[in-house]
Amino acid sequence: MEVSTEVIHSLRILGLPSDATPADVRSAFRQLARTYHPDVAGRLYSRKFEQIAKAYALLKDLPPSVFPHAHGKAESHFSPPRETVRPPKSSPKKDAGRRFSFRSVLGKPFAWYRKRLERVEAERERLRRAAEEARKKILLERAARIEAILERGERLTEDFMNRMERETHSVGVQGLTSRLMSDICQVRHLALVHLGELVNRPEIFEALFYSLQKWDIDGKTARLMSALPLKPENHRKLARDLVARAAAMPDSLLTHLLQLYSKTADRELLENYLNHAGACGISLILRRWPKGAFISEPTLYRLMSHDDESVLVTLFSAMKQRSIPCPKSGLERLNAHLSHPNIAVRVWAKALLSVEIKP
Repeated sequence: MEVSTEVIHSLRILGLPSDATPADVRSAFRQLARTYHPDVAGRLYSRKFEQIAKAYALLKDLPPSVFPHAHGKAESHFSPPRETVRPPKSSPKKDAGRRFSFRSVLGKPFAWYRKRLERVEAERERLRRAAEEARKKILLERAARIEAILERGERLTEDFMNRMERETHSVGVQGLTSRLMSDICQVRHLALVHLGELVNRPEIFEALFYSLQKWDIDGKTARLMSALPLKPENHRKLARDLVARAAAMPDSLLTHLLQLYSKTADRELLENYLNHAGACGISLILRRWPKGAFISEPTLYRLMSHDDESVLVTLFSAMKQRSIPCPKSGLERLNAHLSHPNIAVRVWAKALLSVEIKP
């Protein structure tokens, strides 16, 4: 299509004659834009408005001298019929509103398209948020179901373990009881290793006491006994009932039973062990004797008559350091120890006599 034919076609779209001026083009475009703009007339007239805008874009940049030249050239070929543009019927009130609306959007001919894009984007965002909320709800429901399944599994597992533990105890208690009463030392050691909290069961504790009374208490038995989690009442009962075995009791078990390194040691129980323990046990008890606690006169006199030098030295030093008074019946024994072959015994005996003789 030639340039003059395009100009004629654009003039026909604007409803102008071929001899129209640039001022007529501007006026016609403004009048038609107020009528056919999509924000005013609706979307049905959007194509019509695009044709009007395209025709105006072509004509507004042409110089005034082009219009008559184009008209004369076009008349030699054909004389196109003039198209009369009929605006849509509308009431005066609607025309006033349209004119007002067009003035606000005249500079933005594609604002309706942008608004449509915004509405589409808003709808997409709403759908995305709804899908996200639904997904979160599904995940929460799944997590709740999984948590319920795990809790049920934990309860079932705990019930099963408790049942198995009860069955194991019912079978294991009999086995441990027979092992504790075995005449083989290694079997008794193996039973002590696996006792644990079961040691406080009445049948197990009775078997343990029987084993300690019947068989010799070696060093390993003493160490395993010291590691047992005995209840306080069972610990005191065992200490009282094993006084007769004090002479054959290793120092580690003796220390554990009498709690020599604690401030809660029972003085009466300590004195009972002094009357039954051997030389090493007596020395051990005297070295840990509570400060300020007295020793009965019969026990003290018997200890002062002991033949073991280590017992005498430990006894005299304990009496001196802990201010244990010497009974009158023991002064004769102290005088006799002044001529003892051991120099340590003589020194401590002299030190005690000097305290007793001093006014």
